Amino acid sequence: MKYPEFWRKTINTIAFVSANMILIIAGLSVMEAVLRHFFHNPTSWGLNVSTYILIWAMFLGSSYAFQEQGHVSVDMLKDIVDKTGTRIPRRIMAVAGYLLSLTFILSLLYGGWLLCQKSIRFGRLMPSSTPIPEIFLDFAVITGSVLMFITLIFIILDVFKSEKYL
Repeated sequence: MKYPEFWRKTINTIAFVSANMILIIAGLSVMEAVLRHFFHNPTSWGLNVSTYILIWAMFLGSSYAFQEQGHVSVDMLKDIVDKTGTRIPRRIMAVAGYLLSLTFILSLLYGGWLLCQKSIRFGRLMPSSTPIPEIFLDFAVITGSVLMFITLIFIILDVFKSEKYL
C-alpha cells in the first residue's frame, strides 16, 4: 500500500500495543494456571481482565490487519476475473469489497456510539466480578472502528492509484 507514511507508522505503533496486550493476556493466563494448580486459589478477576484486554487488542489490531491485507478475501472471485483476460473488474471488485467493509464498519461505529451514549446516560457497569464501567469497552468499538475506517479510505484511494489492479 502506498498511503501516507504517518498513518502506516501510527497503525504499526497501535499494532505493537495490541500485540503487547496479547502478551499481557498470556501472562495473566499463566499466572491463573499457577495460582489454580499450585495454590488452589485462582483470582476472581483474571478472566474478566483478560477478556477486557482482548476486546481492546482485537479492535486496535484490526486496522493493522487491513493495512497488511490480513483479512480474508474471496480468492475464487479473483481467479474467475483473472480468467476473463481483463483486469478492470479486479479494481471494481476490490473497491466494491472495501466499500462493503466500510458500510459494515460505519454500522459498527454507529452501534458503538449508541452503546457509549447508553453507558454514559445510565452509568452502567460490566456485570462481572470485575465491574468496570461499560464505556471503557464501548470506547474500544469506537476507537477500532475509526482506525479501520481511516485505513480503508487510504486503501481505497490506493486501489485507484495502483497499477496492481490494472
